Amino acid sequence: MRGSLKKFGPALLALFAGAVVISPAIIFGMPNNNDLANHYHFAIPFYEALRQGVLYPGWLATPNFGYGDVVVRFYPPALYYLLAAGRTVTGNWYAGSLLVMTFLSALGSLGAYFWARSYVRKNVAIWAALFYALMPYHLAEFYQAAQLAEFAAGAALLFALAFTKRVCDQRRWADVAGLAVAYAALILSHLPLAVFGSLTLLLYAVLNLWIEKGKRLPTLVRLGLAVLLGLGASASYWVTMISEMKWIVADGPTPDPMLDYSHNFVFSTLSASKQETLWWMALLAIATALMCIPACAAFVKVRMRDNRRLIAVALLLVFSFAMSTAISNPLWAVVPYLRMTQHPFRWLAVTSAIAPLLMAAAVPFWKEQLGGRLRPLALVMSGFVLIAVTFSISQTVRGATYLSRPTFEAILSPLREAPGIVQWLPVWAAASAHDQPSYQKCIPPKTNALIEAGNREVQIKRWSNLKRSFEIAEGDPVEARVATFYYPHWMAMVNNRILPTRAAPDGALLISLPRERTTVYLEFREPIRSKVSVAVSIISWTLLSSLSIVGVFVRKRRDHEPTVI
Repeated sequence: MRGSLKKFGPALLALFAGAVVISPAIIFGMPNNNDLANHYHFAIPFYEALRQGVLYPGWLATPNFGYGDVVVRFYPPALYYLLAAGRTVTGNWYAGSLLVMTFLSALGSLGAYFWARSYVRKNVAIWAALFYALMPYHLAEFYQAAQLAEFAAGAALLFALAFTKRVCDQRRWADVAGLAVAYAALILSHLPLAVFGSLTLLLYAVLNLWIEKGKRLPTLVRLGLAVLLGLGASASYWVTMISEMKWIVADGPTPDPMLDYSHNFVFSTLSASKQETLWWMALLAIATALMCIPACAAFVKVRMRDNRRLIAVALLLVFSFAMSTAISNPLWAVVPYLRMTQHPFRWLAVTSAIAPLLMAAAVPFWKEQLGGRLRPLALVMSGFVLIAVTFSISQTVRGATYLSRPTFEAILSPLREAPGIVQWLPVWAAASAHDQPSYQKCIPPKTNALIEAGNREVQIKRWSNLKRSFEIAEGDPVEARVATFYYPHWMAMVNNRILPTRAAPDGALLISLPRERTTVYLEFREPIRSKVSVAVSIISWTLLSSLSIVGVFVRKRRDHEPTVI
């Protein structure tokens, strides 16, 4: 028992550090923000689709007054699988959401501890878990911004960094599998952070290969294989997303200026009246810098400088913070896909993942200085961290708007059919979406008539999320208007003959009907590429499982081999 506690105790403390920062939400209620409704606008119909047996939903039927939503094809799904699992376990969205966020927070702190173990002792690595839980931007993701997917992706990024280091150091196949799983989880959690994380992981791998002059070719082969397996495991998401981006409104011909990356650098304005979000991000960046000062100060000392392995982490910290400011503007202009992430201040999520490791590594140094001649400086450095933590507690946590269970459920109740965000609408649904004063005007009004066919009588036989059928009386040829957004994957058939379909001016699905009395079958069919990408993901996850098992057996065999003297 004592041996197990000594072995697993630090990891359990790391989990506890992450879980405890969610306790204010457990006590006072779920933090509210505009993004909260957006997440559950997705999560509720996603959960309903899963309950109907659709393991990977490609169309959400109830949003937008029943016209449907394709956001599921473009937004990473990992968080919504977790929220659906939480809803299933607890029986309600409120408790399920708090359970999931507690799990994600604990997992993030465990990831910080796991990565720190590659550099420092267990008792020091625990500090990395605690610091990550208290990072100002990280807390704000949950308590102020409701950026739940980004909050989740932070944990995946930490494990990806940890396994990158382990692959570079030890080149074990189990770590290759771990990196692939973590990278896939990053892609499946949050798209902007996946872009930022990919650049960060690339730079981190290059720095490690430069610093550790070992077997570079075998290391590169393993890193490359991990990335390929990670891409394969997440292919069911990103293949569809990339292939069909042209089918949604997205930024459109006249994008919102507030979504232009050049307007969203940290410190681009310090005026709350001009841009409240940037003003708040500037405060979070200052608090984050205060947290980093003791680590940076310790790093320049001899003992920290002698630890060459930390150089890569220090450079990552500088890089990530610089990428959130206008100093990185030239990179934003040339790096592919970077501009599409829209918000440079989100690089603070990467900084918040990197800083705790350096902070933890600095703890022994400053602890020693408390008993020496640098005691005043050590107290000042401790004060910087306490100021940042106090700011987070008083402004971020205490200043959050908490929702009780009844209020939370009242907010969620109308979201099942509520209008979605204009950027995720099918392009046919809003040809002039950006010219509208309100994105809700891009969505046809709610109607009780699921199908309109002029004077011809319609009798609905079946109406499910992905499969519908209706019988149409004999009459003049006409286009039936279906209360569903047009999307190229909707197929209308009569006697195995495909009927012509097109989009109405308001984006609704129009089906050209024959003159005779007939039964029309309407089905949402995934294209071949989607089926192939799902098969690739299944094969990749199978390979990862096999690689992990083989890696564990190889490790155990090596551990039991007698040492030759």
